[in-house]
Amino acid sequence: MNTKTLMYGLIFVLALGMAANQAAAQPADAGQPDMAAMMKMWEDMAAPAKQHQQLAEMVGTWDAEVSMWMEPSAPPMTSTGVGTFSLMLGGRYLRHDFEGNMMGRTFKGLGITGYDKFRQEYFDLWFDDMSTGMLLMRGVADSAGTVVHYTGKMDDPMAGRKDIPSRTVMTKIGGDNCKMEMYVTDESGNEMKTMEIVYTRRK
Repeated sequence: MNTKTLMYGLIFVLALGMAANQAAAQPADAGQPDMAAMMKMWEDMAAPAKQHQQLAEMVGTWDAEVSMWMEPSAPPMTSTGVGTFSLMLGGRYLRHDFEGNMMGRTFKGLGITGYDKFRQEYFDLWFDDMSTGMLLMRGVADSAGTVVHYTGKMDDPMAGRKDIPSRTVMTKIGGDNCKMEMYVTDESGNEMKTMEIVYTRRK
């Protein structure tokens, strides 16, 4: 838990305590909030849901086959890597540690995926050692929970572009295979596929 999250949590707990003290000092019919109901709602919102259980199915070590397209008409550059998935903070978040090769050098990345029950949407936060920025995507799943469509904006320092519209599709192909596809929109408004990673779970 980072400092800001901890601070907000403490403020919320203190606010609940103050409200409880005020409610206790007032007559029962003074229109005070039901503190027990508020606590129950908070606990329900903080508890992992079925979407978190579906994310937990990714836990383990996966071999990755990576394809990257620099130009739509050019053949992709290919490489391999290893993705290790683990749960964080009581199963509320899925951590993705990735290590592979990118453009002839070792590449390491870290992703955090979760499901926000309040917003009713997935989110995916990504960092790696080839940049000092981050990529935040938010998405929704199909009815079966096997395909999640994420959208967001990314930066391209080499091209001097910020907030490039992008989207990612994460597809579960059975229990031991999944695929990630990334698309970006160029300055002319045309979308192109830039990356595909096929994951196979290690036995």
